[in-house]
Amino acid sequence: MTIWTPELPEDGPRYRRIADAMAEAITRGELAPGERLPPQRRLADKLGVTIGTITRAYAEAQRQGWVESRVGSGTYVRHREAESTATFRAGQPVENGVVDMSMSLPPPHPLRPQGLRDTLLALADDPACLQRAVDYQPEYGLESHRRQLAEWLGHLGMSAEPESLVITQGGQHGLTLALQALTRPGELVAADALTYPGFIGAARQAHLKLLGVPLDEHGMDIEALSRLCARQPPRLVYTTPEQNNPTGACLTEARRERLVALAREHDFWLIEDNVQYLPEADRGTPLIELARSEPCAFSVPPRCWPAVCESAPWSFPKRCWGESAVPCAPRPGWCRR
Repeated sequence: MTIWTPELPEDGPRYRRIADAMAEAITRGELAPGERLPPQRRLADKLGVTIGTITRAYAEAQRQGWVESRVGSGTYVRHREAESTATFRAGQPVENGVVDMSMSLPPPHPLRPQGLRDTLLALADDPACLQRAVDYQPEYGLESHRRQLAEWLGHLGMSAEPESLVITQGGQHGLTLALQALTRPGELVAADALTYPGFIGAARQAHLKLLGVPLDEHGMDIEALSRLCARQPPRLVYTTPEQNNPTGACLTEARRERLVALAREHDFWLIEDNVQYLPEADRGTPLIELARSEPCAFSVPPRCWPAVCESAPWSFPKRCWGESAVPCAPRPGWCRR
């Protein structure tokens, strides 16, 4: 019987290359859910490696959530159909009489659809603008758009250089890009026990292990996060310091400082989601500002239409259009939305 035999790249530890090949084969459908993987000794002989290398590779693939071992039976590709990778309920109907409180949303206001309508009509009457819209654009977005966004953010009291901004397809896209850039499947990420459903969906889609950190009226319990770090530091922590979604809790200044200190101590990333805009007098110090001396955070700013992500020396904010900041320096870093 022909057994699955991966083609391995040249670089990296052999066990990790085998685990990565396994993940790719599962993603492509070459290894089907429920399919039994080759016995470790047979695969070791086929690849010319030790059985210990195969054991480590299978363990790594299981850690990442691709396979599962069954005592006395072998190792099998996990069934993933039952796992919800899209728990983001935005725009989905709810039963009559049910109030969906899984997300904090602004109250309806006629100025919002009217503003969008007026903008689209203005674009329709501008042939040059329409032509730019159908042309291929730079992967970072048009320079004029990034300059205007940087200027707009400056009016809100949030400094950003056009060179640090990248146009995305919305805040959800920015979060997904941040997770793809900063994590590997199977790694641990942490967030408030009650948090934005879109982040939960993005984390599951990236095959990450998501852990909820307790929170109270003052936001995330940083001491609980510290105890978690003592056992197993996460790769990344996601938080909404201003008006947690959905509870509305605001992270205190002391907890912000402690969170940034923890990120530096345990070498994990921060994604700071600032989707809810607050006037400068009513908001705390952004994590991206606290971490500027030694970046460890990504930031996603307040939303207006789609959403934004900006980057200082490593930041990913989410703001108003669908914009994302790309880090300009190596680790550590922070992420704000």
